[in-house]
Amino acid sequence: MSPLRQDTPFSYQCNGCGRCCYHKRIQVNPYEILRLARNLGISTGDFVRRHLERNGPYLRATDDDACIFLDGKQCSVHADRPLACRTYPLGRRVSATGEETFVELAPHPQTEGVYGQDGSIGAFLTRQGAYPYMEVADRYQALFYRMFDALQPAFESAPELAESVPSAMLSGDDTPAFMEWLDVDQIVGHYCDKQRLEMPENPAAKAELHIAAIDIWLDGLTGGKHEQRT
Repeated sequence: MSPLRQDTPFSYQCNGCGRCCYHKRIQVNPYEILRLARNLGISTGDFVRRHLERNGPYLRATDDDACIFLDGKQCSVHADRPLACRTYPLGRRVSATGEETFVELAPHPQTEGVYGQDGSIGAFLTRQGAYPYMEVADRYQALFYRMFDALQPAFESAPELAESVPSAMLSGDDTPAFMEWLDVDQIVGHYCDKQRLEMPENPAAKAELHIAAIDIWLDGLTGGKHEQRT
């Protein structure tokens, strides 16, 4: 079967049954955390501690394995829902070289959603407001590839380099280290203090500074060298 792309015929009408909000692991990136934290009126640090699993950047689930933000059959944070929810019932994949493809996810056996082909994947994504999320997600994916490539050999050859991580990026308790990288408010606040910048309120602008702060730290480890993945 040919891979699905943005011009592939596709349509989907959600009818609000809520069944897709069970038995899923929804991964979130820092931009999505910013949007959700703002929706709830809390800091990104509080969001990470309250609403993410402790073994990865995934939204917590309730005892009956529903998304923590499902209220009856409705999403309580719908205006700021993550990209995975916006693309559903499609999954989006972007390779290390930037190739974008889509897959149709298996629907719930009792879904009330209606599938069709009277449109395109691109048109569906537009209606879902997915493009701003996709743009930021791609930037974070590239950044995390760079972090992995830089940190793994650096820490293996010189474990003391871990001490060079800025204090604003380290946990002071038993919080898993990865969570500190997701606390955008803290990292951007630290960055703005050093750069004498005003802390932005707009999530996209704040994500931009978050990426800049991590880039600067990685430049310190790699001497500013960026390796292109192939």
